[in-house]
Amino acid sequence: MDLLVVVPHPDDESFGAGGALLLAKKEGLRTGILTLTRGEAGRTLGLCPPEELPRVRTQELERAAEILEVDFLEVLSFPNALPQAAHLDHRGPKGAAEGPRGLASGKGLLDHPEAEAAIRERLLAQRPRYVLTFPPDGINGHPDHVATSRYATRAAEGLARVAYFVRPEGPWPVTHRLHLPEWALARKLKALAQHRTQALSLLDFMERYPERLWTETFHLSGTEGTQEGPWW
Repeated sequence: MDLLVVVPHPDDESFGAGGALLLAKKEGLRTGILTLTRGEAGRTLGLCPPEELPRVRTQELERAAEILEVDFLEVLSFPNALPQAAHLDHRGPKGAAEGPRGLASGKGLLDHPEAEAAIRERLLAQRPRYVLTFPPDGINGHPDHVATSRYATRAAEGLARVAYFVRPEGPWPVTHRLHLPEWALARKLKALAQHRTQALSLLDFMERYPERLWTETFHLSGTEGTQEGPWW
């Protein structure tokens, strides 16, 4: 495999790297998504009973992955941490944390360091050249984002180079910027639309950062300056 996206929740893949996955596939690369939780702490929007949310969000992810044309998809079942309003600042106002949610244990990925070994097991099997994940600050400080970055970065040691999808104004300098062509933006939006239970997150994101839908920014360690285009 050429590019494996490792994220904690269904929908992270489309928000952070939907365009990158599409452009890599267009160039003939093999791509994949490894999602560590089934997103049971997310909103339901009344579209399903709370106990059904993990199944529904997994199905949403499967539809999105089909649109993104990935060659590999696996969803693990580590617990999804309950979000706090402060962790949602990159998508919407603090009130975005409100609303009916699925059934969550209160624990998250930070409580399960064995997730690192699970990631490494998949890396050994798939042998990606690049792992793409959250930066160490998780972009917004969400504990699952932070834990995923930590585990994926460690798991990739000696196996793959790690790239982060980052905010343009964040602490991690942008080394590569992808301006999505119209066809890629259309497919990315279609992939995002599959995550119907999380529609408020998409609307919040569109209201605050619409330009980040068609421009994706990344940090690849060891690279100087900012390049317009992919790193692969």
